[in-house]
Amino acid sequence: MTQMTVGDFKAQFSSVLDKVLQGEEIQILYGRSKKPVALFTKIDEKPKKKKRIPGLYKDYGPYWEDEDFEFTPENLFDNMDDLL
Repeated sequence: MTQMTVGDFKAQFSSVLDKVLQGEEIQILYGRSKKPVALFTKIDEKPKKKKRIPGLYKDYGPYWEDEDFEFTPENLFDNMDDLL
């Protein structure tokens, strides 16, 4: 891994990018203490997104509601005794 100060990095920016594209890692040092503050590495291409596969209800077809269907908090628990 190559180390460079900020000033050297600014002066050699294009050549630094060429090195990074070839796979080299460049560490940037900052201040009098030359503290490492950044690491430049080559980014791999993003993986292609997979096509989404229908989940749990894929075999049940489309869903629709009747026009007169009304869902309220009161009728939510109307048949709760039947379920328990």
